[in-house]
Amino acid sequence: VDLDCLGIPSENEYVARYCRRTGSGAIPHWDFYIAYNMFRLAAILQGITGRVRDGTATSATAEARGRMARAVAEAGWREVEALMRR
Repeated sequence: VDLDCLGIPSENEYVARYCRRTGSGAIPHWDFYIAYNMFRLAAILQGITGRVRDGTATSATAEARGRMARAVAEAGWREVEALMRR
């Protein structure tokens, strides 16, 4: 996807803008925050799977969203592995 064409900043551009707007020099341990939030999102998606199973999901896309839990968790784990190699 051409993020530039869509007006979406790259990760580095986003972090630089955030730091500029908040007056921060940098965000220490940024990679940790990315991995943590990937696991957090995976847990949320797993919760959606539970609501689909229980018949309490209200979104028409709940089942498809819930199926993303494993892939997001695996991506989070790849991020952890990359952190451990540094």
